[in-house]
Amino acid sequence: MWDGFDYATAINAAATGPFQPGNLRLAGHASQAYAALAALAQMLAPGHYWPLLMVNVLLFGVAAAGFHRLASLAFPGDEHTNDRALLTGAFLLHPAMLSAVVQPGLDLPLVPAFLWAAVFVVQGRWPAAAVMGMALAFTKETGVLLYAALIATRVLWNPRVAFGDPARRLDGVNRLAILAIPGLAFGGYVLVRIHTAPPGEPVVWNAGTAMIQQSLLHQLIVPRIDRYLATYLAIMLVLSFAWVVTIVGAAGLLISAKRAVRRLGVRQAWRALGTVPGFLVLLTAATAYALTRFATYANTRYLLVAMTLLLLLFLGALISLGFGPTARRSILAGFAMVLGLSSVRTIDPVSRLVFGTFPFGDHSILRMNSISHECCALGRDQMAYNLEFTTLAALTDDALATIGATQSTLLVLPDSTHWRSIEFIDPRTHRRTLDATVGVRPLVAEADSAALYARQVSGAYFIALPNGAERRALQMLDSAFTAGPERRVRRGTYWLTVYPLTPRADRPTP
Repeated sequence: MWDGFDYATAINAAATGPFQPGNLRLAGHASQAYAALAALAQMLAPGHYWPLLMVNVLLFGVAAAGFHRLASLAFPGDEHTNDRALLTGAFLLHPAMLSAVVQPGLDLPLVPAFLWAAVFVVQGRWPAAAVMGMALAFTKETGVLLYAALIATRVLWNPRVAFGDPARRLDGVNRLAILAIPGLAFGGYVLVRIHTAPPGEPVVWNAGTAMIQQSLLHQLIVPRIDRYLATYLAIMLVLSFAWVVTIVGAAGLLISAKRAVRRLGVRQAWRALGTVPGFLVLLTAATAYALTRFATYANTRYLLVAMTLLLLLFLGALISLGFGPTARRSILAGFAMVLGLSSVRTIDPVSRLVFGTFPFGDHSILRMNSISHECCALGRDQMAYNLEFTTLAALTDDALATIGATQSTLLVLPDSTHWRSIEFIDPRTHRRTLDATVGVRPLVAEADSAALYARQVSGAYFIALPNGAERRALQMLDSAFTAGPERRVRRGTYWLTVYPLTPRADRPTP
């Protein structure tokens, strides 16, 4: 649904049509690395969803391996074997990660590339780090910032990486040259785009500039405090029990800082960051700063890398606070359990308090745009903070099948919910499809414009998507339609309401 449909259809087009370099720029992004992989997989079954899901599952597995490897570098030794395993389990059950696996996009592929780049940087494997940097740079523009934050953190962590020993200065120059390759390659790509981009097409993705009317460069350089930053901080530090990580992490950092000052003195306390956990502290701060620079939508997928690093700091904080092996494992196991539950239900009371909720069947889910007041309705892609949004996708298909929707059916949706909710319908099953060669486009309108089509179709239905304003939509429709008895399409304790619409006889033909 939503942006996921945009990415899925772009990948399907790259897999089925004649090859053109522009086809690898998914939704206007510099996504050639991921798009090539996804398109190759999609060639196995054009028009079907499972190749994309397979690629994302594989990438998620690679990310989990990288996460575990980075945890092993930060917390080595047999005494932490179970800690690392439980922490990796929490990573695998993270609601935002799982939702990104099933909702096509470009942010999940950044996670494995970033984690393995971090592993290689810590190990001093510069060519391998540069390869991962190329994957980051050409998966999404954000990847360039993530890679820059990683290299800057490594230089700050140990300046000799940048300058080398006085007697071996050339080695340092060589290292920097290797690590700079992804940035130089992306810079070359931008120069080519400047001269080859079609008129009206942005050189790089810049949709975020419209949110606050500031250029991407201005947003990157000039710090700001606004409702978008507040939203991103809430997603990173509160959402889905992240507040537990935040509280424990802050306490652990405070205790570690006090110990470092007591042992080394105020001036030399920074030397305590010279360990791998210290590197992760610096990297988390740099990454969080980079990912919160741009004012855009409250989509959890944008912050996956920062949330991943915070998980690693969680274990470091538990160790710093002096929790023994049994206590650590109990806490980590309990935390993994609540993450698993949060993946399928919105159970976190603090998240409910911070973001607010709206009803979905017999449940309630988070209003993720309540802080930023951004479009659209009560959320679209913002709803993909856990897996509950997949039930909405399934119910939408069930509603279309119940209606028997065809190309001549008018489907009315609540205001601001139209974007990529219903695109192609399979005429045999009446359910949505990714395959444009089979599917047909129904006439879809939002409630405020549905009256224009009242006498142009053989049947009309209002599908009351829960993220829209149902009552307001029915009021808008009342001037042109009579809403018939409601039908509820159910999946367990989730349900969706459908109203048949009959054009009013007393309404003049437009």
